[in-house]
Amino acid sequence: MTGSRTLARRATVPLAIGGAALLLAACSTGGPKAAPPTTAPAPGTATTAPRSATAPAPTTTTTLGPITGPLQLDTPVPVPVSGFEIAATEGPDGAVFVSAKDPASAAPAVVWVVDGNGPAAVAEHVSQGVAALAADAATLYVATYATVTAYNRSTGNQSGQWTLPAITTANSSDDDLVSLAAGGGNILVSITQGDTVSAYRINPGSPAAPALVAQGSSVAFGPGGSVYFARSDNHLVQMTGGGSVVVGPALLDAPNGEGGGVQYVSAVAGGSVWVTEPAGQGLDAQVSTFDASTLQAVATFGGTANEQFVDTVAGVLMTGQPATAPACPQDSASSVVSCVYRISASGVATGPLAVGQSVALLGPDPAVIESNPPYAQLDVVRIS
Repeated sequence: MTGSRTLARRATVPLAIGGAALLLAACSTGGPKAAPPTTAPAPGTATTAPRSATAPAPTTTTTLGPITGPLQLDTPVPVPVSGFEIAATEGPDGAVFVSAKDPASAAPAVVWVVDGNGPAAVAEHVSQGVAALAADAATLYVATYATVTAYNRSTGNQSGQWTLPAITTANSSDDDLVSLAAGGGNILVSITQGDTVSAYRINPGSPAAPALVAQGSSVAFGPGGSVYFARSDNHLVQMTGGGSVVVGPALLDAPNGEGGGVQYVSAVAGGSVWVTEPAGQGLDAQVSTFDASTLQAVATFGGTANEQFVDTVAGVLMTGQPATAPACPQDSASSVVSCVYRISASGVATGPLAVGQSVALLGPDPAVIESNPPYAQLDVVRIS
């Protein structure tokens, strides 16, 4: 791993066999990386990226230490990807993977990796446009609208591929039709079609097709391969990685005709399920939290639409504007347009940490992918 800040907070420990929690155990991506070129290389000429001869074996992992003090930003690391439509994920060791998200494209694509605070480097060349990314202890997973492909993080070699159910893009409001996660020794895929979200589980050790495990109006993935979803009867449901089911309370499902009145399962972080209800004006939202084990209600508080909640070693972080938190500053000189806050399950928020226009918030090693004028590229910025 590169980056003195990151190394200072990590210790190497043996990798446990089996049952690893979602994004909590990992190996390194493969040692120091070369500096990125000024423009993305022409993909399609190679199927794997060069790996360092000193790449560690995938039998060890690193543990991230806690961040307890005030949040601060590290030096931005440029990634040669532009625009706001991206696929991004972070491995359990903090390696950040980023690609342009263009799943309807048949052209080859590049997935970039930022290891520690080192420079961006090519992680993989993939054969067509990327829809979503995920990473676990030893593997990078890349989803398109047709397949999920596994790549060994140490060698770069393809280690598996699975065909997804047919995805219809007609009448879709955006390209966020596929999401991806890795946990509990499995790959989890959600596919949105109309008002229905279907969750599938893939066994990375088997060529078997993805297995449908849940359907509802919204889905979020949790630790250990668990799935949380709003069932057809609007009840909040947890399905553990082992298949056990916990049924929680009914969520609000009373559309107001303006885009509000419906609660959506947004995220699982910090031992809580985070559920949002857009008010319908495109700005405000109500946030409700539920205990991730019992599904009992914890709190409801105000916020803004399109928030992200992420579990990190600094606690649960969010983008957006909690109703009880200090306002996000607007600095025209530095074009600050978004903020990151720490937030508790009861809605107590501290911060803000001002960043550029936030594109993605990642964990467990907290990082934000931001864009600043002239928006020609993205930056990965670690939070310490």
